[in-house]
Amino acid sequence: MGPGSRRDTLDDHFGDFNWKKVTNMGVSLSRKLKAAVPERDQHVRDFEDFDNTLQHERPEQVAEWRLAVERWELDSLQEISLTQAAVRLSLSQQEADNLEHGMDDSLHEEVSRSVFNLLWNGDRGSAVRLARDIELLGGHPTDLQRTKLQERSNILRRKIEQWSKVQLLYMPVVARLRASDMPTSRTHSTEEKAHEIELWLPSEIYGDATDPVHQCDATLCQYEWELRRAQAYDALDELRRHLRLRAHLYKFKDAHIRGQRANTRTSAIIDKVESNVSIAAARYRRAWSALEHLSPALSRTTWKEEFSKLENDDIRGMSQGKPGQSSGNRTLSWIWKARGIASDAPEGEMVLNESLRIEWCKSRARATRWVEEVQLLREEMRRVAAYLLWHAAWWDAQADRRTGLALAEVEGIRGYAKRQAAVRRDLHDTFLSKWGAVNGIF
Repeated sequence: MGPGSRRDTLDDHFGDFNWKKVTNMGVSLSRKLKAAVPERDQHVRDFEDFDNTLQHERPEQVAEWRLAVERWELDSLQEISLTQAAVRLSLSQQEADNLEHGMDDSLHEEVSRSVFNLLWNGDRGSAVRLARDIELLGGHPTDLQRTKLQERSNILRRKIEQWSKVQLLYMPVVARLRASDMPTSRTHSTEEKAHEIELWLPSEIYGDATDPVHQCDATLCQYEWELRRAQAYDALDELRRHLRLRAHLYKFKDAHIRGQRANTRTSAIIDKVESNVSIAAARYRRAWSALEHLSPALSRTTWKEEFSKLENDDIRGMSQGKPGQSSGNRTLSWIWKARGIASDAPEGEMVLNESLRIEWCKSRARATRWVEEVQLLREEMRRVAAYLLWHAAWWDAQADRRTGLALAEVEGIRGYAKRQAAVRRDLHDTFLSKWGAVNGIF
């Protein structure tokens, strides 16, 4: 091509591209708004939940964070003490009050209802830890390792046998359940492990689909409910603590660890933390499952507002999103918006406070960004519509600007200008029709 032909060809391509971009604005802006509005609603809702939780727990710090952010832009739930230790203290105090008023409903001279529940809680925890240690033992354990595990198994079996005798006093229905399960137990008596013995807790009785017995003591169900709630809170707090530690270790490893030996040791520590994360998640899921089984018997219908079901995608740090989420689309896991986000140690509280401050700022920035995105898209729609009307009027004005031409030329120029004006008005009407439907939905 010669220089003139080359320029004309490039102008044609550029003009065609620009014209397609203008005519496609109706579809592209509509598509962007449809994507932006749900994102805005999600991130605003996440930030409001997170902010409300922190406002109740640490209002002074949140107010300080907000003031600092607003100042920079211009130039809690109180601590939940619902732990297992707190519940044990509460049950003991309740029992003491009953004894002072002459009300003693204990069926055993040494083991009351509250102590009975605490005993099964300890036995269940020992069984879970023993099962985990046996699983991690490996294919070639030493004699010392096998001896320690066998001693723990023997101790656990004796404790369960003693506890089972007391259980018959408070839960007579368990005798029938054990009898129905006896043939299988006798067949495999030599293979039954201590950590596999069925305890028949109140939540397991109510959750047994094959024999739904409803004769368990209501007080025992209530005691287990309180202990399971505390267990869920403790497990969530432990899960958050290990997730914060894991995030710190990964950052420390990337910034400071060099060499094969140091990396191997750091990886071993991180693997241990990962194991603790899995253990805490399993504890929460066991507590959640027990609450789910007990809730119909106790007529508890709103407990899932307090405890959500823990999915694998929910187990992530504050700065982590779901797989495939970018930084701007990242959502905060519900475990960081749940009640009782706290730390006992002063240094732990400092780390937590800094982590919460950073995540609060990021969550606020994401919510603000998506609110602004929706506002900008709607403003851009308004400006595109105004531009098309202006451009149509501009083409109307061009129809009579040329003077001194032949009649045929004047008619041709006027017809071309009117056609261009009509095209702009058609685009304007079409765009408003598309956008009106979208804005009507949102």
